Amino acid sequence: MIFTQANERHSCPSETELIHLIKIWLGAVNPAYPNGIGDDCAIVKTPQSQQLLTTDSLTYGKHFDHSISPEAAGEKLVKRNISDIAAMGGTPQYALLNLMCAPNISIRWLEDFFKGIRQCCEKYEIQLVGGDISGLDENQFSASITLTGICVKPKLRQTAQVGDKIFVTGSLGGSLLGKHSTFDPRLTEGKWLAQRSEVTAMMDLTDGLAKDLNAMLPPGTSASINLENVPLSLAAHKTATESGRPALAHAFQDGEDYELLFTVKPMQSDFVDVWTATFPELPIHQIGKIIPAVPNGVYVDASTLEALPWTHGYEHLIP
Repeated sequence: MIFTQANERHSCPSETELIHLIKIWLGAVNPAYPNGIGDDCAIVKTPQSQQLLTTDSLTYGKHFDHSISPEAAGEKLVKRNISDIAAMGGTPQYALLNLMCAPNISIRWLEDFFKGIRQCCEKYEIQLVGGDISGLDENQFSASITLTGICVKPKLRQTAQVGDKIFVTGSLGGSLLGKHSTFDPRLTEGKWLAQRSEVTAMMDLTDGLAKDLNAMLPPGTSASINLENVPLSLAAHKTATESGRPALAHAFQDGEDYELLFTVKPMQSDFVDVWTATFPELPIHQIGKIIPAVPNGVYVDASTLEALPWTHGYEHLIP
């Protein structure tokens, strides 16, 4: 039986747990990290450079709905993949598209969806070179893109160390109020960060700070967070008013911010000044640092050392 019954759904693994199982199931056909599963992109070494491979999807009712224009949906699909390339400091190149749609899909909607894809590919100089089409039941739509890129020296997510400072670009939280479909991948900024020797690790924020930062922390460590330094978007505050949850909870748990999360060696005191001179329109914020593991939680308030309650980000497999 392919699906479990309702009373068995508690056994469904989280995304992180499922990825761990997939690694086991694949065995030797999945190369060791970072060439295989484990980062924003897989890395394939070539004589001239290192090739990046990533894939991401877009599903109606999950990643977008009727409130989003078809052009914006098409752009989002491409930009979700570009954000992964940006998180490793790469340059996107070629894409493959898999289209899965119902027989009652609107051709006019689909034309505008491809208009968004085309415009985004033109902007970022990506060639869409092929793909596949398959059918779904009525009123269903999903599409995925596999994107390649190149990078001289990719910046990985699992190379931070104790004492490193934790930074984020932009602002966080409340992405459902618009940012999830209107963001700009931090491609230029990612390339710049990948070339800086003081930057020790990097990834993009897609599932919320609580989940993504945990993927960056080395074993046996925690993160000391300066809560007043966490950059909250206006949308996070608005969402907090509507939900009754703190704006910080939305920054930690909402996901789809598509900002860069990165760590910097502790002795680089002038890093923020250099960044500001290079990217004056995009602020960065030091939100904490990596510390040896503490018994009361993976994230602690830097001022009180009390455990923070927001330890789980967006989970794809929770109904």
